[in-house]
Amino acid sequence: MARPSLTFVIIAGLATLIGAVWFFGYRRTPACSGDGRYMATVQQCRAYGLDAGLCASAVEKARALVARVAPQSETSFDCEVRFSECFAGAEGRFTPAPSFCLAPGSAEPSEVRYLEYESDRLNRKKTREIRVD
Repeated sequence: MARPSLTFVIIAGLATLIGAVWFFGYRRTPACSGDGRYMATVQQCRAYGLDAGLCASAVEKARALVARVAPQSETSFDCEVRFSECFAGAEGRFTPAPSFCLAPGSAEPSEVRYLEYESDRLNRKKTREIRVD
């Protein structure tokens, strides 16, 4: 039975190490990396120097997406007990407020998400990010 050569073992070890570093580095890349900006409101969008119309449009598109897929509540209080922040939809029900990435030159929000509270074993509230796009 032939034993693997030391060179092969070293190359395989290096390949594994490089692959692991790439995987964990890529997996932990912050949201909205590159030139995009992460925001939740028109005011935050305007603070980046973007046009008010573009900001309003992007926020409305993100809210429309979340309103289609996220749970809705009858009252603001019920919504804010479960989610970090809420807004009133067109039909009067309350939906979690989204945050999103807006790339330069684009009016289309990407990486749309909202925060939901959850409790751990000691009944401490923690937030969990829910991505919807």
